[in-house]
Amino acid sequence: MSKLGKKWACFQCGTKFYDFLKPEALCPKCGANQKEAPSRPKAPKKEKAALPIDDDYQPEMDTDAGSEEGGFEETLGIAGARPDGVDPGDLNMDDYDE
Repeated sequence: MSKLGKKWACFQCGTKFYDFLKPEALCPKCGANQKEAPSRPKAPKKEKAALPIDDDYQPEMDTDAGSEEGGFEETLGIAGARPDGVDPGDLNMDDYDE
């Protein structure tokens, strides 16, 4: 609180004022006592809606395909290709573009 007291906004006329630390906060414009203000009804709580997720993901290749001879290159049909999520482990710093 400041030296002027608590800041109020009148519930009847909307005037903003300070109460100057007086026991009753009276609006200087319309004279309404702010302690007699009607209580505000609480807003109803909104229900959280769970959205369904259409999960139609199907893995495109078998998990055993990488263990066969020929590896991923033959499975994908591209020479030197690796599927997403596989850590090659054999790359050096020179192999990355900067």
